[in-house]
Amino acid sequence: MAGSKTMGTTLTITKAGDETEDLVIKSLTSIGELSGEREEIDVTTLDSPDGAKEYISGAVDWGSQDVAGNITDATQLAKLRAIFDTQAVREFTIKTPAGNLTRYKAFIGSFKYGEKTTDGLDTFSITLRVTGSVKFNPEDEATGE
Repeated sequence: MAGSKTMGTTLTITKAGDETEDLVIKSLTSIGELSGEREEIDVTTLDSPDGAKEYISGAVDWGSQDVAGNITDATQLAKLRAIFDTQAVREFTIKTPAGNLTRYKAFIGSFKYGEKTTDGLDTFSITLRVTGSVKFNPEDEATGE
């Protein structure tokens, strides 16, 4: 197979506190890429071979992920805004139609209510600031256990 389509991919915020169900964010138009980058730790000493700098790998930073969508449900928009306002770190899961899962914790670092134009759509966008590690195809979901 040459690849798999992403139409039908979902982004879900796991329920927390007194919430009764997970929030599957509807009418998304894009879920941006996740990109991990490792810090470099300089371990150069006065006697490093050939006078060359030496490094070891440090902590990974998974950065931020941009998410955009059309507003079709004012209740959903209010829930996203409430999560933004509380500054809470929440668990997010991306699931593709092929069954690939990505799970991470993040807070909503940016909340945008889209521009209004004469022929435009009512839109929103959020930026999720990842905190901690990102799990690809977590064991508990991939095996159905």
